[in-house]
Amino acid sequence: MLKFSGSVIWRLGSRATLRQYSSVGATVAKTDKLEVDGSLPNKNAQSAGHDKDTKSGLVAAAFATLNSPETDEPKRPSPKSVKQSRTQQMDMVIVKATDINGLLAVAENPVVSRRHALKMVSILSDWSTSNKVKITDFEKDPRFLKLCRILARTSTTQAMSSLTMAEDLSTVLGITGDDEAARLIANLTLPQMVKVMRALHQKGRRSTPLLRALSYNITRQADTIDLKKSADLLFSMATLNFPDPLLLDRICKDVIECLPANKDKPAVVNSIIVSLGLLKYRHEPALTAITEWIQTHIQACRAGDIASAVVTLATVDFEPPNSDKLFKAAESLKEEEMAKSSAWLDLVFALLTLDKAQPHQLVSTIQPEFIDKLLSLGEILIPSRRKLMAIDAYLQLTTPSSPRLPSDISVGVPLVYTKEKTLYVHSIMDTFRSLVSADAFMKRECNSGMGFLYDAEFAIDSKCHPVPLEKAANDKSVFRIAVLGLDYHDLTRKSAVPLGIYQLYTRMLQLKGFKVLQIPYTEFNPRDKLVTRVQYIEKRLKEIISDKSAS
Repeated sequence: MLKFSGSVIWRLGSRATLRQYSSVGATVAKTDKLEVDGSLPNKNAQSAGHDKDTKSGLVAAAFATLNSPETDEPKRPSPKSVKQSRTQQMDMVIVKATDINGLLAVAENPVVSRRHALKMVSILSDWSTSNKVKITDFEKDPRFLKLCRILARTSTTQAMSSLTMAEDLSTVLGITGDDEAARLIANLTLPQMVKVMRALHQKGRRSTPLLRALSYNITRQADTIDLKKSADLLFSMATLNFPDPLLLDRICKDVIECLPANKDKPAVVNSIIVSLGLLKYRHEPALTAITEWIQTHIQACRAGDIASAVVTLATVDFEPPNSDKLFKAAESLKEEEMAKSSAWLDLVFALLTLDKAQPHQLVSTIQPEFIDKLLSLGEILIPSRRKLMAIDAYLQLTTPSSPRLPSDISVGVPLVYTKEKTLYVHSIMDTFRSLVSADAFMKRECNSGMGFLYDAEFAIDSKCHPVPLEKAANDKSVFRIAVLGLDYHDLTRKSAVPLGIYQLYTRMLQLKGFKVLQIPYTEFNPRDKLVTRVQYIEKRLKEIISDKSAS
């Protein structure tokens, strides 16, 4: 009781003294305080030494207590303040960690936030990059796997033994921040990077920082990329629309190297050539090597493998040397050998694109029985309808007595440009205004009636002077010109040449009596001066007039 009273009296006395100093004697009180501080140097030194030995989290808590109002009973800290204090302590341990055990010790806490988990994984990544540690030192550590599960947001009941680093990191790379995840790529092995690329494809996530990091690090790998990994990478790149030229070139070179060792696995070769077609990648050495492999192992290849190779070659408009065996095998295929009716249509259209289709093959695709087979699979897709329209138009130009495609197939098929193509075509038309100004001399955005548009139609004489279209209709002394503008999407990659389908359109326009002026974006720059663009058009017109093969 007396002790309690004494403490109360002491507190009251101290507060009274502060009140007295804070009034008239404020200056004297400040001076006295300075004198007292100067008279106790040993005490201050002892206090400073104690502060150095105390952790920053405890010091912060102590000062927080001094600043809080005094009560008769000690106040319990709130759960929130305890949580903040624990978070600060975990931050300090992570920052001060110098080895794997010291860092992963934080993961032993019952509650680890995603922020802390990502920070620890990033530190491990930095250590691995600087060769301070190896991935094998921690990849199977349960504490590291716990961090991966936290970042991946998987169920906590999932067994740790079922997890591997590659699986965890692929999930982490698919969920966490792109920049942080990209830093982890350099620490992965080639199989793990392929697995991450496949995971991005499966999730449909086109993360440019991750894809660039993967492409850069895979290209730097000294190990040869085998056929299976090449197939996985190419298909992922095709579905994610990420045609990185360096990685594509590296994969194609490794495919050429690995093909001779493959004796009886046509499926992986088929996957590779299909993906090259989807990517519109005209790597002639790789396409030639694949064609040679198929011809060598023709007995092991299925009908679908042969058809897929022909479709890709038609897409990029490339006929490898000494490829007669492949095309003869394709020409001998029957509709019944195809897995789907749409696959037969794709094969016949590819042969037509390469100018190798037989009349009976073309006729088979426009027969009512075949159309019924396509309809049995559901509504005929727009690309398939355009192919049917092109086949029908080609037959009418070459074999007028052949059957006709049912008219309802072409109903509702849109013939429009993309936004980028529209801008490019407009720049071409602006240039033509300097050559052909009046509408009577030029038609724009012409419907061919064959399943595609061509950009313009006009007529000129032998001196490249414009002629009115009405007079040119029956005058064989003038040249009817059809314009096909070709933007980035209309050319192949690697070797920038027109896609096979535009070569087919060119042949069909020539069959209708046109000379075709192709204007690829690689030769015509809309940003050039008007004089330069006009000179280019005039030069090309003179070339196609003098070229007998252009008609």
